Amino acid sequence: MAAARLNALRIVAALVAVAALSWVGYQTMRAGDDIPAPPHQGLTQLTGGRASDKRVDGKSWSLDYDSATMSADGTTAEIENVRDGTILRNGKPYMHVRAKHISANLALNDFVVTGPVTFDEIGGLHRRLITTGAHYLGYAHVLELPNRTTISAGPLEIVVDRATIDFLTGATTLGRIVGTM
Repeated sequence: MAAARLNALRIVAALVAVAALSWVGYQTMRAGDDIPAPPHQGLTQLTGGRASDKRVDGKSWSLDYDSATMSADGTTAEIENVRDGTILRNGKPYMHVRAKHISANLALNDFVVTGPVTFDEIGGLHRRLITTGAHYLGYAHVLELPNRTTISAGPLEIVVDRATIDFLTGATTLGRIVGTM
C-alpha cells in the first residue's frame, strides 16, 4: 500500500511539473503581446533652420535653409532655398553655398544640388562658381561640378564644361574651356 501511495504521489508530482512547464512555455510565447506597436513615423517637416554634418575630424558643412523635409530615420533631408551654406576645409569655412534645392545624405556626409547653385570661395582667390547641379562627396572632401560652370575671380571669367575641387589639397581640376566667337 505504501508503494501504491508513493507511485500516486509521483504521478501527481509529474502532472504538476508538466502543468507548470506548460504554463511557463505559454507565457514565454505570449510575452510582449500586450505591448502596442510603435506609431508610424512619417517625414519631419522643418521650417527655417540649419542642417549640418560632421566627419570624425570635425564639422564638414552647414546649410541655412527656408524649409527641409527629413526622413523618418533622420539619415536624409530634402532642403529648399539654401540662402547661406558653408563648406569647411580643415575645420575652417572655405566656400559659401546658395542653392534652390539640396538633397543631403547625413549618413554618408554628402549632398547633391539640383538646379542653380552658386559657390563663393571665402579666402584665397575669392572665386565664384555658378552652375546647375553639384555633388559634394563628404568622405573624399571633393566637390564635383559635372555641368557647365562659370568661374570668376575679380574681372576674369572663364566657362568650363565641368570642374572638380579637392578640399583636402585645394586643387581644382577644370574640364574643357567653353568659348564662343
